[in-house]
Amino acid sequence: MTPPPPRSPTAPPAPAPPPDVLVIGAGIAGLTAARALSRAGLAALVLEKSRGLGGRAATRTVHGARVDHGAQFFTARDPRFRAEVDGWLRDGVARVWADGFPSWSAAGGWHDAEPGANPRYACPDGMNALGKRLAEGLAVTRGARAVAVRPADGGWEVELEDGTRRRAPRVVVTAPVPQALELVRGVEWPAGMRDGLEAVTYAPCFAVMAGYPDAPAPAWPGVRLPDHPDLAWIASDGDKRDAGGAGTVLVLHATPTFTRRRFDDPPAANVADLLRAASAVVPWAERPAWTDHQRWRYALAEAPHPERALQPAPGLVLAGDGFAGGVGGRIEGAYLSGLAAASPLTHSD
Repeated sequence: MTPPPPRSPTAPPAPAPPPDVLVIGAGIAGLTAARALSRAGLAALVLEKSRGLGGRAATRTVHGARVDHGAQFFTARDPRFRAEVDGWLRDGVARVWADGFPSWSAAGGWHDAEPGANPRYACPDGMNALGKRLAEGLAVTRGARAVAVRPADGGWEVELEDGTRRRAPRVVVTAPVPQALELVRGVEWPAGMRDGLEAVTYAPCFAVMAGYPDAPAPAWPGVRLPDHPDLAWIASDGDKRDAGGAGTVLVLHATPTFTRRRFDDPPAANVADLLRAASAVVPWAERPAWTDHQRWRYALAEAPHPERALQPAPGLVLAGDGFAGGVGGRIEGAYLSGLAAASPLTHSD
């Protein structure tokens, strides 16, 4: 029998072409920018420091329950964002959760939600479903923490924590503004621009997740505590989705004042004090079967930049939920900032 001819060695795969744009951050702004750039025909690569997608639109599984431990809901006012949300609603990615929320105070008791409020949307599978949806079809490298962004050979170089470097003619930075200012190096800032960015401030938030397998769900989806010094918000998280056997899950958000004062305190003490505060509204709140927590250093832009994105140098754009022209800090603001970030890069020569 004639032996078969020897196989030719398999050629190694061709290296991926270099991207046209590097996008730092796979939050809502970064993913929206990358998607807009891709639709304009540019090859965008998203570099994300963590394993997740969506930034503060975050969900984790705790004791079998999927819990939103960051952004709790979103609204949609701008026509462009409403059109996006309509697609999410059609596909079941999001649903209307509530038309406003009641409030409670020690002095005044309960007050109903204001009539005619904009719908509050949530995601049955968790708020991180938004990041997963926006990332469909995009090139995303996770676990890639950027430590510096520098001009290089007429374009830009991004240095990663592991020492590797990526280059592209354009780069979009969507990290929180204080982190973005630390990243961007070797740039001659236009007059007044850096001062305006340094004026952007964020509120931190300490979040508590607590499970009560045998407790009845509250009659409300969420409640605001506008006058409480320590506790700002309580959500009945299972109201967003089928909680299954997880029972009732509460999510508590501390006030910025509490979080700033106790950001570095032992988490167990913070959890206990916030559950004690919640017991004024939910009598059994101090007796959870389990708890978890999350510290958000840049939870909400208190003083966002008035622009939706900034271009301090050719090919470099800063964006994120610290921008967005008056709706900073919200998911809608981050989305609009992502669109604004893509615009000058898709129209540049």
